Amino acid sequence: METPVVVSEETKQFEYMSDCTMEFFDDLDDHKMQRSYLGILLAGKPLLVTFEKKNGDVREMLCTLNEASIPEHKRYFATDRAESTEILAVYDLQKEDWRSFRIASVQNIEYLQEEKIADMVASGV
Repeated sequence: METPVVVSEETKQFEYMSDCTMEFFDDLDDHKMQRSYLGILLAGKPLLVTFEKKNGDVREMLCTLNEASIPEHKRYFATDRAESTEILAVYDLQKEDWRSFRIASVQNIEYLQEEKIADMVASGV
């Protein structure tokens, strides 16, 4: 007999926040609004964003736009890029560099608990 998996209240709250966030993102009318919404979220807490790359591969990226989470010598890049409503440049916390993805390719947006973020950053995977 299998032991039932116990899910903490905190985990349930993070799952609910992620579901609501993705639902609202999907309901926005255009990529410009989606990009703006995602930018606001990323300026707060790191998010795990799942998207499809141009070559068709699906990638998960732990990313942020929170200046406090970006090394000082990398911050200049945020203002050097031309703004596009179709693409969002973000700081990848695992690769420790700037990456970008197409807004239309976003498949999921997930909030993570601090411990999981720390584990992912430490593993670099």
